[in-house]
Amino acid sequence: MAFYKVGILSLLLLSGIFLLGIEVEYGNAQKMCLQVCHNEVAYMTCPSSGDEKITEVCVNCCTADEGCKLFRADGSLICTETPE
Repeated sequence: MAFYKVGILSLLLLSGIFLLGIEVEYGNAQKMCLQVCHNEVAYMTCPSSGDEKITEVCVNCCTADEGCKLFRADGSLICTETPE
C-alpha cells in the first residue's frame, strides 16, 4: 500500500514539474540580463536620441534599449540590441 502512495505522489510531482516547465518555456517570460557594464563600450547610439553618440554609458548588449548600437573606441560595432 505504501508503495502505491509513493508511486502516485512521485507521478504527481513529476507531472507538476513538467507542466511548470512548459509554462516557463512558452509563457510570457521577461528577458533576464546581468547588470554589468561592458568594459569595451566607448559609446552607443540609439534611434531615440537621433543616432547621437552617447558616451559614459554603463550598458551591455542585453541591457541596452531596443535598437541601440554599442561601439568600441575604434568605431567597430560590438552589438545591436534587438527585441526578443
